[in-house]
Amino acid sequence: MENGNGIIRTEGLCRTFSSPSGEVEALKGINLSIAPHKLTLLNGKSGSGKTTLINLLGALDRPTSGRIWFEGQELTALREPARDKIRRTRIGFVFQSVALMSEMTAFENVEFALRVAGCSAKGRRERAMECLEYVGLSKRAFHLPQEMSGGEQQRVAIARAIAHRPAAIFADEPTAQLDSTMSLQVVAVFKKLIESQGATIVMTTHDPDLMQLADQVFTLRDGQLEAGSPQEGGTV
Repeated sequence: MENGNGIIRTEGLCRTFSSPSGEVEALKGINLSIAPHKLTLLNGKSGSGKTTLINLLGALDRPTSGRIWFEGQELTALREPARDKIRRTRIGFVFQSVALMSEMTAFENVEFALRVAGCSAKGRRERAMECLEYVGLSKRAFHLPQEMSGGEQQRVAIARAIAHRPAAIFADEPTAQLDSTMSLQVVAVFKKLIESQGATIVMTTHDPDLMQLADQVFTLRDGQLEAGSPQEGGTV
């Protein structure tokens, strides 16, 4: 599995959680390969295992069993300091809740991400402004999140996620709180990132209107991949 062409690959991935009523199998034997430089969607209804899977792929959680490779390196064999370094330097995250720091401007949110990634002070300001301009928000750089629309906040979150030039960006339901127009704007930014910077985007969604915009779609049901996954998508 680790010698394949996917930037991210899994083998026999399982995740079980404990609950008062017993163990819950959130994922059951997931085998997948995510193509580099593509927009891949993890599709499925609420409770299908999408968020659990994206958290495992992004090294935010560990599987109960199974293996994960990222850029040819087995994530599941690494200790936490090494996993943390990969998260900080090679991976970007965009969450449904946006998770911007409310007391920081858009610029400060992006610049802070660069500091966390260990980037030197020289060039941080320029890179932060470059990322905000990339998502069309250079004129809003010194506004607080609460002074922006939901779509603008999500684009700031994307600017923050791409600031340290990660190889892969994981986005968990980034359009769930947005209307259809704003959702398409967010996906358009992702497609632009792929085309101009060679990024790999993995995004969860249950929105059927976004399926046709993806390059690759994996559909989950009850913690398993549906037969026929992945399906090939289209373009914006």
